[in-house]
Amino acid sequence: ARALFKSWFVDFDPVRANAEGRDPGLPQPLADLFPDSFEDSELEEIPRGWGVARLTDLIDVNPTRALRKGVEAPYLDMANMPTQGHSPDEVVNRAFGSGMRFVNGDTLVARITPCLENGKTAFVDFLKTAEVGWGSTEYIVLRPKFPLPEEFAYCLARSAEFRDFAIQSKTGSSGRQRVPADSLTHFRVVTAPKPIAELFGRLIKPLFARASAATREGRTLSALRDTLLPKFISGELRVKGAEKAM
Repeated sequence: ARALFKSWFVDFDPVRANAEGRDPGLPQPLADLFPDSFEDSELEEIPRGWGVARLTDLIDVNPTRALRKGVEAPYLDMANMPTQGHSPDEVVNRAFGSGMRFVNGDTLVARITPCLENGKTAFVDFLKTAEVGWGSTEYIVLRPKFPLPEEFAYCLARSAEFRDFAIQSKTGSSGRQRVPADSLTHFRVVTAPKPIAELFGRLIKPLFARASAATREGRTLSALRDTLLPKFISGELRVKGAEKAM
């Protein structure tokens, strides 16, 4: 999904292929959605007919989420934020005190040193329907606006361009520097027409779903291993009794 994001919205590979008369590697109806030339912009050359916008014009930053103090809700701490992949290592239930709130479809980005440099970024798809989770006050929450798919913000937050901008935007004393949320207003994003944004969403949503399913299965297998292995080692459980225990 991240490779497709970079190809379409950073490197503009389908546009370059159309401009050079090469096969863009897409079915013809999809290839025809992309222009075959470029034009100048404040971000140098961009595909003809596309635009440039502030990040905050395309993505809500720290949108409001309702969660009453003291209500128990899924909690994601900084230690369990992923540095690779989109799924956190562990989410626990904890009474809400103070922190950033989020719902499924949000992207979480660590804004403090060194978590930002380490790439701590998550896509929220682990909550129940209409459930609100919460976590560190050092998260920035991103939520794309229509017609961009929810996963667009995650792919953008993982991009080298976004991370370099965020790191350069840090303020504060050494060792406790953080990115002010309002600094993201100055980050510019190339905007594609609605049909391309919607097509991107249709292509990447199944990829995120497969990754999430694999993560859940891995956790189940890990829990099974952690339950059975000590019993095998201690001799409490024999191989022939494993099937019954499972």
